[in-house]
Amino acid sequence: MLTRALILWLLSEQPLHGYRISRILADDFFGFWFPLEDASIYSCLKTLVKHGFARVQRTEQEGRRPERTRYAITPKGRAHLRDLLRRAWTELPSPSEAVHLALAAVPELPTAELRQLREARRTALERRLGELKRMVRAAPCPEIATRLAALTRAELAWMRSRTGGKE
Repeated sequence: MLTRALILWLLSEQPLHGYRISRILADDFFGFWFPLEDASIYSCLKTLVKHGFARVQRTEQEGRRPERTRYAITPKGRAHLRDLLRRAWTELPSPSEAVHLALAAVPELPTAELRQLREARRTALERRLGELKRMVRAAPCPEIATRLAALTRAELAWMRSRTGGKE
């Protein structure tokens, strides 16, 4: 859902070719918020065209560069984008995260290693908070950064509550 919504959102701004979408998403600022692989972009574009959510606007070639197909959103695609955005507001993310498996399987790791891994996660979460402070201006909207920062602070607080504040 995210890949489709993201690509339709970009196409709603202007017609684009797959390479340009890839470059937008590879940008350090935009890519931080929406990391996608190039292969999924091109696969998604084909699917969007197949279902009538996007159309091929034209194929162009500059000099000796490979041909590039420019895509545009269709009215059906704009309606689909709105549906995807409504779903994004109402559907909760899956509760399944790799860290949940790690929590369930705590006895599988030696205690000393587990302490090191928890410390590494705490450090990574704190690093993420620093990144979020730096990246807030690059967020497509400030609410994205403030929400992710709140979730990150909540996990840090949860980690501290599990260790009596020692982490």
